Amino acid sequence: MRLRRLTQADNIIINALAVALIVLAGWFAFRSPAFLTLGNLKIVLVNSSILAVVAAGLTLLIIAGKADLSIGSVIGFSSVMAALSANPWGWHPLASMLFAIACGAAVGAVNGLLCGVLGLNPIIVTLGMMTALRGLTQLIRQNPVNGLGGEYRMLGAGEIAGVPVLAVVAGAVFLLAAVVLYLTPWGRHTYAIGVSGQSAFLSALPVRRLPFLLYVAAGAASGLAGVMLAARLNGTDPGSAGVGMEFAALTVVLLGGVAFDGGRGKIAGVLLAVLFLGVLDNGLILLNVDQHLKEVIQGLALVLAAGLDVLGTRIAARVQAARRVAGRTAPPSGPLLASAEQVRLTREM
Repeated sequence: MRLRRLTQADNIIINALAVALIVLAGWFAFRSPAFLTLGNLKIVLVNSSILAVVAAGLTLLIIAGKADLSIGSVIGFSSVMAALSANPWGWHPLASMLFAIACGAAVGAVNGLLCGVLGLNPIIVTLGMMTALRGLTQLIRQNPVNGLGGEYRMLGAGEIAGVPVLAVVAGAVFLLAAVVLYLTPWGRHTYAIGVSGQSAFLSALPVRRLPFLLYVAAGAASGLAGVMLAARLNGTDPGSAGVGMEFAALTVVLLGGVAFDGGRGKIAGVLLAVLFLGVLDNGLILLNVDQHLKEVIQGLALVLAAGLDVLGTRIAARVQAARRVAGRTAPPSGPLLASAEQVRLTREM
């Protein structure tokens, strides 16, 4: 049983990521004495926190066999709404934060209605939403907004017991995603829908309601990421906020072992992937690597993530085939004369 667990595709990818993260961190520590300093490690956590929040919401969505390419535009839109409501409009900072998160959830509800309920193609719908929402953001505000102050300053630059508040928020979101995925029936239904939507429908699972709710959750997570971005910058730039975040989030989700066609993946793998890319980006900055070379490396990371997606799918298929063969050929462990029902159950196991 232990060997069977270790040969699962998810565990193979997670173990490989853990080893790669340790090797990468060791190499950067060898090349730059500043890498392992406490201040730099906090920078890694802060820089990774926004991506982590977005990736947590996207992970559940992709496990269910859905996708959302509009999350970068949702981040930009939500950050602008947070900044405008806090500064020119004069709202209380907490009210403006909740408003921005609600704006993200509303966009997620639209995506959920079109993709989860009506069954439209998620790639096409969310690509259209990405473009439309980016244009709407520019129509609402073209100039940067600065000077949010108050609770935004605490969220963006504060610490709790020496840990940046942004990192604490990201950890709480990942913990919530793990609880939903592993400790609730919704998590089991998410995997089942991702494996086979038709089978889930025949099993009377909520094949429309659950994807709708997952889109709303992903939109709310993107809205929270927009609030965190505005807090970290003490403002926002409508033209650049959230640009490229959808591809970064997709990279870490696939790199973490989540299958793009759904049904497979673990939160732990995605968390390791977020830390891996955070360490990689920070180390390249410390080594003064050219920006264009950084973009090449990040692009190769996405290609590697796609390769791991295919590799994980093939490994999972082979493991399942080996289990079926072992179940058919295993000698009986009980009495020699078994009932037909016992034989059938043994074969299915």
